[in-house]
Amino acid sequence: MTPPLTPTAAAVPEGRAYVFDRDRRTAALARHQVRADLTDWKVPEERIDSAVQVVSEIATNAVEHTQSVRIRLEVERHPEEIRIAVRDSGPRPEAPLAAYLAAPADLSEGGRGLLLVQLLAARWGAEPTPGNGLRVWAAIPAGEQQ
Repeated sequence: MTPPLTPTAAAVPEGRAYVFDRDRRTAALARHQVRADLTDWKVPEERIDSAVQVVSEIATNAVEHTQSVRIRLEVERHPEEIRIAVRDSGPRPEAPLAAYLAAPADLSEGGRGLLLVQLLAARWGAEPTPGNGLRVWAAIPAGEQQ
């Protein structure tokens, strides 16, 4: 009888999750936590910088454009990529997020956040969560670990 296959340690993602009160400090706290986690995981600095910028944009959007009391940050390390997600409890925007990329608001005053996410991430997306919330996620190539 052949023993069942088990995943190797490298194939199993490592993940962490944090919940922050939705206030003016949320994006800064999320940036700090992503930097600490990715440094702990020995992710190359240029990838950390990209991940910090991405989480800053999506956490800021959750704070500014929802009425959530709390924001949840999820950080996962996979063999080839780092996945970052921010969950809120809503309400969701009326238009799909891709519509904001096609016709961003006045770029001198904002509206660049999702454009930056699109430039920095290998892929990204948004999905509804139970209730009226939204989970915005991005995947950044992990690069060679140090």
